[in-house]
Amino acid sequence: MTDKLILNYYIGMKITIEYMGFFRIEDVPSNSTIEVEPHTTVSGLLDNLKVKPEHRTYIRPIVNREKKSFEYTLQEGDNLFLYFPIGGG
Repeated sequence: MTDKLILNYYIGMKITIEYMGFFRIEDVPSNSTIEVEPHTTVSGLLDNLKVKPEHRTYIRPIVNREKKSFEYTLQEGDNLFLYFPIGGG
């Protein structure tokens, strides 16, 4: 009988997602740590979370306190804040 070595690979990355105000993501409260696949962009994450395209018009992704594009590739440990700029006069 031959012993086999079984290796478990961790393929996901953990990030924190935050948002505020009227915006809600079903089953993902603000300040949640979630697991995403490597090479996931902000846009891809919003697709996976079923965020409607019409809401994205108003969202500004902030990652680790820096403004990023929707095509930014998320990294292990990133903090993603979905910011809704408010204007008025």
